[in-house]
Amino acid sequence: MQPNPPQPGFPQHGPPTPGGPAPWGRTAPAKPRANAPAAKVAGILAVLAAVMLVWFALYNVIVATESDGRPSGITVQNMVSGVVSAVVLVIAAAFTFARRIPGAWTLFGLCAFYVVAVFVGAPLVWGTPFGAQVKWLFSFDDGDSTAMALTIILAVLTAIAAAIAASVKSNDTSS
Repeated sequence: MQPNPPQPGFPQHGPPTPGGPAPWGRTAPAKPRANAPAAKVAGILAVLAAVMLVWFALYNVIVATESDGRPSGITVQNMVSGVVSAVVLVIAAAFTFARRIPGAWTLFGLCAFYVVAVFVGAPLVWGTPFGAQVKWLFSFDDGDSTAMALTIILAVLTAIAAAIAASVKSNDTSS
Protein backbone atom coordinates (compact mmCIF):
# COMPACT_ATOMS: atom_id res chain seq x y z
CA MET A 1 0.00 0.00 0.00
CA GLN A 2 1.37 3.40 -1.02
CA PRO A 3 1.41 6.31 1.43
CA ASN A 4 -0.75 9.26 0.58
CA PRO A 5 1.07 12.08 -1.20
CA PRO A 6 1.46 15.32 0.76
CA GLN A 7 -1.51 17.61 0.46
CA PRO A 8 -1.18 21.30 -0.41
CA GLY A 9 -0.95 23.53 2.62
CA PHE A 10 0.51 20.88 4.90
CA PRO A 11 4.11 21.28 6.07
CA GLN A 12 6.62 19.15 4.21
CA HIS A 13 9.03 17.08 6.25
CA GLY A 14 12.71 16.74 5.46
CA PRO A 15 15.54 19.11 4.78
CA PRO A 16 14.74 22.26 2.81
CA THR A 17 16.09 22.55 -0.69
CA PRO A 18 18.93 25.04 -1.27
CA GLY A 19 17.43 28.45 -1.78
CA GLY A 20 13.96 27.22 -0.82
CA PRO A 21 11.87 28.54 2.01
CA ALA A 22 13.41 28.34 5.45
CA PRO A 23 11.73 26.27 8.14
CA TRP A 24 10.03 28.21 10.94
CA GLY A 25 12.55 29.82 13.26
CA ARG A 26 15.61 29.13 11.10
CA THR A 27 17.54 31.03 8.47
CA ALA A 28 17.53 29.81 4.90
CA PRO A 29 20.57 27.88 3.74
CA ALA A 30 22.92 29.84 1.52
CA LYS A 31 22.64 29.33 -2.22
CA PRO A 32 25.76 28.06 -3.91
CA ARG A 33 27.68 30.86 -5.57
CA ALA A 34 30.59 30.98 -7.97
CA ASN A 35 34.07 30.91 -6.49
CA ALA A 36 34.98 34.50 -5.55
CA PRO A 37 38.63 34.78 -6.68
CA ALA A 38 38.03 32.93 -9.94
CA ALA A 39 34.90 34.99 -10.65
CA LYS A 40 36.81 38.24 -10.16
CA VAL A 41 39.65 37.08 -12.41
CA ALA A 42 37.19 35.91 -15.07
CA GLY A 43 35.30 39.21 -14.90
CA ILE A 44 38.45 41.30 -15.24
CA LEU A 45 39.70 39.21 -18.16
CA ALA A 46 36.28 39.48 -19.83
CA VAL A 47 36.30 43.26 -19.52
CA LEU A 48 39.79 43.35 -21.05
CA ALA A 49 38.59 41.12 -23.90
CA ALA A 50 35.64 43.49 -24.42
CA VAL A 51 38.08 46.41 -24.63
CA MET A 52 39.99 44.51 -27.33
CA LEU A 53 36.74 43.94 -29.25
CA VAL A 54 35.96 47.67 -29.08
CA TRP A 55 39.50 48.38 -30.31
CA PHE A 56 38.84 46.01 -33.23
CA ALA A 57 35.56 47.78 -34.05
CA LEU A 58 37.10 51.25 -33.79
CA TYR A 59 39.99 50.23 -36.02
CA ASN A 60 37.46 49.22 -38.65
CA VAL A 61 35.59 52.52 -38.25
CA ILE A 62 38.69 54.69 -38.54
CA VAL A 63 41.14 52.85 -40.77
CA ALA A 64 39.47 50.17 -42.84
CA THR A 65 37.19 52.24 -45.08
CA GLU A 66 37.10 52.31 -48.85
CA SER A 67 38.74 55.09 -50.83
CA ASP A 68 35.37 56.80 -51.40
CA GLY A 69 34.77 57.01 -47.63
CA ARG A 70 32.20 54.23 -47.43
CA PRO A 71 32.91 51.10 -45.43
CA SER A 72 32.89 47.75 -47.23
CA GLY A 73 30.60 44.89 -46.26
CA ILE A 74 33.19 43.07 -44.19
CA THR A 75 34.10 46.32 -42.41
CA VAL A 76 30.47 46.91 -41.42
CA GLN A 77 30.23 43.31 -40.22
CA ASN A 78 33.42 43.74 -38.18
CA MET A 79 32.16 46.98 -36.62
CA VAL A 80 28.74 45.61 -35.67
CA SER A 81 29.99 42.25 -34.45
CA GLY A 82 32.78 43.87 -32.43
CA VAL A 83 30.46 46.26 -30.60
CA VAL A 84 27.68 43.71 -30.03
CA SER A 85 30.17 41.09 -28.83
CA ALA A 86 31.75 43.56 -26.43
CA VAL A 87 28.38 44.53 -24.93
CA VAL A 88 27.31 40.90 -24.50
CA LEU A 89 30.68 40.04 -22.95
CA VAL A 90 30.42 42.90 -20.44
CA ILE A 91 26.91 41.78 -19.42
CA ALA A 92 28.11 38.22 -18.82
CA ALA A 93 31.12 39.60 -16.93
CA ALA A 94 28.79 41.59 -14.67
CA PHE A 95 26.88 38.44 -13.73
CA THR A 96 30.17 36.67 -13.13
CA PHE A 97 31.36 39.52 -10.88
CA ALA A 98 28.10 39.03 -8.97
CA ARG A 99 29.16 35.39 -8.48
CA ARG A 100 26.17 33.92 -10.28
CA ILE A 101 26.92 30.39 -11.46
CA PRO A 102 24.80 30.66 -14.65
CA GLY A 103 26.57 33.94 -15.47
CA ALA A 104 29.96 32.27 -15.17
CA TRP A 105 28.88 29.38 -17.42
CA THR A 106 27.46 31.89 -19.91
CA LEU A 107 30.76 33.76 -19.91
CA PHE A 108 32.58 30.47 -20.50
CA GLY A 109 30.28 29.63 -23.42
CA LEU A 110 30.61 33.06 -25.01
CA CYS A 111 34.39 33.03 -24.81
CA ALA A 112 34.59 29.51 -26.23
CA PHE A 113 32.22 30.59 -29.01
CA TYR A 114 34.36 33.63 -29.85
CA VAL A 115 37.49 31.50 -30.14
CA VAL A 116 35.75 28.96 -32.39
CA ALA A 117 34.10 31.71 -34.45
CA VAL A 118 37.39 33.45 -35.17
CA PHE A 119 39.39 30.30 -35.90
CA VAL A 120 36.72 28.25 -37.71
CA GLY A 121 33.72 30.43 -38.55
CA ALA A 122 35.45 33.37 -40.21
CA PRO A 123 37.55 31.23 -42.57
CA LEU A 124 34.47 29.23 -43.57
CA VAL A 125 32.30 32.29 -44.17
CA TRP A 126 34.86 34.33 -46.09
CA GLY A 127 36.68 31.42 -47.78
CA THR A 128 40.01 32.22 -46.14
CA PRO A 129 42.47 29.35 -45.75
CA PHE A 130 42.96 28.36 -42.10
CA GLY A 131 46.72 29.00 -42.26
CA ALA A 132 46.17 32.50 -43.62
CA GLN A 133 43.68 33.23 -40.83
CA VAL A 134 46.13 32.09 -38.13
CA LYS A 135 48.96 34.04 -39.78
CA TRP A 136 46.81 37.19 -39.86
CA LEU A 137 45.71 36.73 -36.25
CA PHE A 138 49.16 36.28 -34.76
CA SER A 139 51.20 38.50 -37.08
CA PHE A 140 50.55 41.59 -34.91
CA ASP A 141 51.28 43.73 -37.98
CA ASP A 142 48.30 46.09 -37.82
CA GLY A 143 45.68 47.19 -35.32
CA ASP A 144 42.88 44.80 -36.15
CA SER A 145 45.00 41.65 -36.11
CA THR A 146 46.61 42.74 -32.83
CA ALA A 147 43.20 43.41 -31.29
CA MET A 148 41.82 40.06 -32.44
CA ALA A 149 44.90 38.14 -31.27
CA LEU A 150 44.65 39.72 -27.84
CA THR A 151 40.90 39.03 -27.82
CA ILE A 152 41.54 35.36 -28.56
CA ILE A 153 44.23 35.07 -25.88
CA LEU A 154 42.04 36.84 -23.31
CA ALA A 155 38.97 34.82 -24.32
CA VAL A 156 40.80 31.53 -23.74
CA LEU A 157 42.01 32.72 -20.33
CA THR A 158 38.53 34.04 -19.48
CA ALA A 159 36.89 30.75 -20.46
CA ILE A 160 39.27 28.84 -18.19
CA ALA A 161 38.71 31.21 -15.26
CA ALA A 162 34.93 31.24 -15.78
CA ALA A 163 34.78 27.44 -15.86
CA ILE A 164 36.75 27.31 -12.62
CA ALA A 165 34.50 29.96 -11.05
CA ALA A 166 31.34 28.11 -12.02
CA SER A 167 32.46 24.62 -11.08
CA VAL A 168 34.21 25.41 -7.78
CA LYS A 169 31.14 26.51 -5.85
CA SER A 170 31.10 28.15 -2.44
CA ASN A 171 28.22 28.56 -0.02
CA ASP A 172 29.49 31.68 1.72
CA THR A 173 27.50 34.88 1.54
CA SER A 174 30.42 37.31 1.38
CA SER A 175 31.28 38.88 -1.93
